[in-house]
Amino acid sequence: MIIYYYNFHTTYTINMDSKNILGIDIGGANTKAALIKFRNSEVFESFSIIEYFPFWEKTLNDIPNMFVKIVENLIIKNNINLENVDFIAITITAELSDAFQTKKEGVLSILEALKQVFEIEKMFFVNSNNEFINFNQVESNPISISAANWVSTSLFLGNFVPNCILIDAGSTTIDIIPILNSVPVAKGKNDIERLINHELIYTGGLRATIPSITHFVPYKEKMVRISFEKFALISDVHRILKNIYESEYINDTADNRSKSLNDCYARLARMICMDLDSISIEDLDSIAQYIYDKQIEIVLKEILEFVKGLTVRQPDFSRNPRFVLTGLSADFLIRPALKKIGYEKILNYELLTNIPDQISSSAFAVAGAFYFQL
Repeated sequence: MIIYYYNFHTTYTINMDSKNILGIDIGGANTKAALIKFRNSEVFESFSIIEYFPFWEKTLNDIPNMFVKIVENLIIKNNINLENVDFIAITITAELSDAFQTKKEGVLSILEALKQVFEIEKMFFVNSNNEFINFNQVESNPISISAANWVSTSLFLGNFVPNCILIDAGSTTIDIIPILNSVPVAKGKNDIERLINHELIYTGGLRATIPSITHFVPYKEKMVRISFEKFALISDVHRILKNIYESEYINDTADNRSKSLNDCYARLARMICMDLDSISIEDLDSIAQYIYDKQIEIVLKEILEFVKGLTVRQPDFSRNPRFVLTGLSADFLIRPALKKIGYEKILNYELLTNIPDQISSSAFAVAGAFYFQL
């Protein structure tokens, strides 16, 4: 099948029987990329990669080098030439990083880096109006694409499940997106609106700080106020509780030591000004479990508030809605919370969409959403 795609004054002839699309989700801490080879509207082959790239620690010159690294490790390593990639579908959330003074500065800085590596004509960006717009349009209105990764994830899923609630739980945040008639019907369009409407929860499976979850932990039958230092992260808790493997601990540690269990325990001990010489592993296990339970409690309350608001404006969701989960922390943060509430229809994003891994699901989704909009 051949269709014609119009981009300003240029007309592209597209053979839809064969398309290679690169999807990139540029986050503040992790950049995920997926290359999908479509053949006759089906995924013929796919590859993915995740690069830990904390923008707040980098310079502007480092950003294009990160994209070069993605090209080398995702495209060239799989015996593909960059010129054979037909389109590059992109979503950006890194503009919120404190590496940039404003979101506009962040988007424009990332655009400048992208055009040093990729052809401008091939790049398209998802915005909060469920559209893909081209490079020049983004340059004219940078804020239009700010933090819109949830749009592509839900647009892609809508091709498989037209009515559901998608929850994408990552390393830093959780997105809750209602999908009706195959399109997202979120009330919020930007971060602050989504926070207000409980569609964005600022906690995640790796990078959340302990004081953002609880100010007290149990020790020797007392509740102890914790130190407000960044001695440990929630990734240490989930590593201790075996919710994640060491290989899934992809962020930096709080003290730049290893991600071994011993070092995770040592970091957690510091939260109450102790060390491994003065506190037992059993006590630390109890503290870790308490923190985990408090994080589940936060997620549970936010989901309940979200559903309460959603069912008022969209009554279709009031009768035991279907939830679809994705993201690296979905199984240990979202699934337990939904089960505590009593929801039973809990589906897996990757199984529904045939995406091969949940960690890079947003990169696969932005590529797939763009393909379907073609």
